[in-house]
Amino acid sequence: MSDEPSILSHEERAVAAALAAGTDPVTIADERDSSIEEIEASVERIREKTERAFATLAESPFTGDLTTDLDPDRRDTLRTALDDS
Repeated sequence: MSDEPSILSHEERAVAAALAAGTDPVTIADERDSSIEEIEASVERIREKTERAFATLAESPFTGDLTTDLDPDRRDTLRTALDDS
């Protein structure tokens, strides 16, 4: 999505991308030669980090500044990602 650092680990980003592409957790586990428990744990971490990210945005005094300071293309990419979820 961008060159900005993500709070997701490399493994979590791969799982998140597969989920976003519509791949089910069992298939992800098979494709990654992982157990379903490992994938489910990744999914749970992704959910927890997403919740924390939204909580941080809600509490941060810089959220409004960020939305106006972002590159327009980056802002559109983020809006699309939120609208598609």
